[in-house]
Order: sequence, then C-alpha cells, then structure tokens
Amino acid sequence: MKYFKYKHLLSLIGGILILIAGCTKDLTDIRIVYENNFNNSDPKGIVTAGWLNDYTFGVFPFIKITNFQNQKMLGVFNNTRMDLHIDKLPEHTIIKVEFDLYLHDSWRNELWLMAFDGHNRLLTGFSNFSNIEQAYPNWLYSGPTFPAGNHAQEIYLPGVCSLAKDKRGTSKYRIVHTMQHKLPGFDLSLSDAGGGKNDTCTRSWAIDNLKVSTLKN
Repeated sequence: MKYFKYKHLLSLIGGILILIAGCTKDLTDIRIVYENNFNNSDPKGIVTAGWLNDYTFGVFPFIKITNFQNQKMLGVFNNTRMDLHIDKLPEHTIIKVEFDLYLHDSWRNELWLMAFDGHNRLLTGFSNFSNIEQAYPNWLYSGPTFPAGNHAQEIYLPGVCSLAKDKRGTSKYRIVHTMQHKLPGFDLSLSDAGGGKNDTCTRSWAIDNLKVSTLKN
C-alpha cells in the first residue's frame, strides 16, 4: 500500500512538471538591453549631431540634458539627430523601443523622424496649435491629418521658451514601436527638420525614459 501511494505521488509530481513545462515553453523571454531616464545626466552612449557654430553639421562636443517640469530629459533639440548603437544583443526575434517624446513650443506639423538600423520607422509631423492639424500617427504627407495633439498623453504643458506662458506650449507622447529583428546589434536614430538652425527657442524636442528591449519566444 505504501509503495502504491509513493508511486502514485511520483506520477502526480511528474504530471505537474510536464504541465508546467508545457505552459512555460512558449513564454516570451524579454531582456532590457538599454534603459535611461537621464536623471544622473549620463547619456550612456548616446551621440547627438547638428549644426555647429561654424554652420557645418557635426557631432556636438557635449550632450544636452535639461530640466522640464522637475524632470531631467535628453534635449532640447532643433534640427538635430540623436544616435544610439547597441552591441552584442542576446538572441532574439523582436526588438522594442519605447520613450516619452516632448514637443516644445511652435510645432506646426513639422517633420520628426525615427529610424531603426538606418531605415525609416516613423516619419511624421506634430503640431501644438489647435488650428493646425498634424500627421501623427500617420506618416507625413501620406494620409489624412488629425487634430493637434492627437494620441498625446498630455497637451496642456507649458513651453520651454517661445510658448513658456502658453497652456498648450508642450505636448507629450508615449512612443512604442516593435519590429522583427535578428541582427546582433541595433541602431536607433531620432531627428527633426524645420525652422531655423539651432533655434531651440522657437521649436524643440526632447525625450525621456528611453528603453530598448529584445523579445524571444
């Protein structure tokens, strides 16, 4: 009788282990390969480039990290490109990029671009003026436009310079993009175009809470 109970218990444990294995084999393995909230003013490998004082386009000798609404963030930028390269990714099938995007002051559906590995992932336009529609979330000039602030998390934030006293001077968006990816490294690029070179008072942008993850089933 004791042998029967012991054998029955082993069979039951084996069945549970098989059930657990069957339930977990298809779970997604998520690895955070880059994360930065910029609170310690460390760019962690980010490089920014734009118009230098001699009006040539080149890498900035320093990284801009500023305070907005009591938070540190990367920016502010105008006619600037931000690049991040990540080496030695774990084995994966999908890459995910997410961050908070802040559009400061006088955006009038002007171009903002995100690229993965040198290929455009999002080329769109944003607006902070209620009488000027924006492309986002569509691509610029490739579909209908939408009211300013469409899909924004917040639109009633002050600007940082030219619209500092305006109750709709800054809009905040949560950008989340995923795509199939198997390369051993990853390049993220963010940039904008429009307005005067380095005129961050008229129009600018910044990012916060940047995170890049790999996923594998």
